[in-house]
Amino acid sequence: MLLAEALRAYLMTLDPARSGPLYAEAIACTERSGDHLMNSVLHNNASRHATQAGDIPAARAHLEAAVQAGQQIGHQNTIVMANLGWVRRAEADLDGARSMFETALRMSRRNGDSTGMAHAFLGLALLAGDLGDWDRSGALHGVAQALLDRTGVAWDEDDARDRRDSLDQAHARLGDEQLEQAYAPGMKLSLEKALDLALGKAGPG
Repeated sequence: MLLAEALRAYLMTLDPARSGPLYAEAIACTERSGDHLMNSVLHNNASRHATQAGDIPAARAHLEAAVQAGQQIGHQNTIVMANLGWVRRAEADLDGARSMFETALRMSRRNGDSTGMAHAFLGLALLAGDLGDWDRSGALHGVAQALLDRTGVAWDEDDARDRRDSLDQAHARLGDEQLEQAYAPGMKLSLEKALDLALGKAGPG
């Protein structure tokens, strides 16, 4: 397992444009050994590299394979679900993206995974912006940031960029005061009220 973790860490440092063959070789090794967990992990990581290289169909194929590998051992990965949300958003399938982010949110809630919930809330915040619901987007951004702040973890580079772009758009449409009136209460929402907001059971404010 330590060797597999070292391999995964090494692959994540590669230029996305050059990583494909090495991921394919590593994935083939896990298929031969029957290591379904590491197979799922490697497919998920390969999807991130494919996304960064602009190959969305390959990213989706890797994520679907990651789900199938996890099912072999009864393992559900919230990160895989959230990444499927990002891929479907990139494909302009907003309903599909929402379904994946909501699934990731429910799974993270059951597992008590604050980082997973933060990423799911972030995805839903971006989707709200895509639909022009900027007040809801601002509130969900507040929820996402508050959850992540509790973990001591920072957004990774891609998520930070997407978050910044979405908030810039919200600022352009709402202005300073209205955006703050959505964002600040979002940061203070209880988890149950935040879930109601994310799942469409309540409006912002």
